[in-house]
Amino acid sequence: MTKTGVAARPTLDIEPETFLETLEMYQKPIIVGVIAVAVAVGSIWMWRRSVEIRETRAAEAYVAAEAAFGAGNTQLAQPELERVLERYAGTTAGTQSAMLLAQVLYDQGKFADGVTRLETALGKAPEALRPGLLSLMANGQEGAGESKKAAESFEKAAAAATFEIDRDQLRMSAARNHLAAGDSASARAIYESIILRDDSEFAGEARVRLGEITIKE
Repeated sequence: MTKTGVAARPTLDIEPETFLETLEMYQKPIIVGVIAVAVAVGSIWMWRRSVEIRETRAAEAYVAAEAAFGAGNTQLAQPELERVLERYAGTTAGTQSAMLLAQVLYDQGKFADGVTRLETALGKAPEALRPGLLSLMANGQEGAGESKKAAESFEKAAAAATFEIDRDQLRMSAARNHLAAGDSASARAIYESIILRDDSEFAGEARVRLGEITIKE
């Protein structure tokens, strides 16, 4: 007769010694795993905390330098901005320092030096600040008469921009520099692409600029 229910279940007959050996066998790996997880969680927390502290200190240093600039004391602001850029590269404040420092240098006619500071910050810059940084870099290159480089930087800034209106404005600046560099074909391509979108606030200006190119050709 076939057994069913409780009677059909096999008897679990584990010797106490065997059970203890099994527990001991797996106890060490379990403990090691728990410790590893705890260390990983702790490391992540420490890393986040250190990032927060660094951002805070960078912001405090930048605010002090910005205050000096706002008060018209560029002689004090410039070295302070240099220090923030060097010490806190990759932070929001570090990138902002590079941008303000570049503007200070541009005002002095030192376009190449300003662009160099921006290039230093670009590699580690937060994504949200990249369009503005690239645009400011393009302004410096344009001021230095490097129209081809300026056009390329404006186009990179446009590609990184979030909003369509910003992209169109930056692309119009790129087209202007393409023309200055003697590349009317690239300028024409930009103007034509903007004209095709009636919703662009720059469509009217693009038509005028395209007409000017056609007349000259």
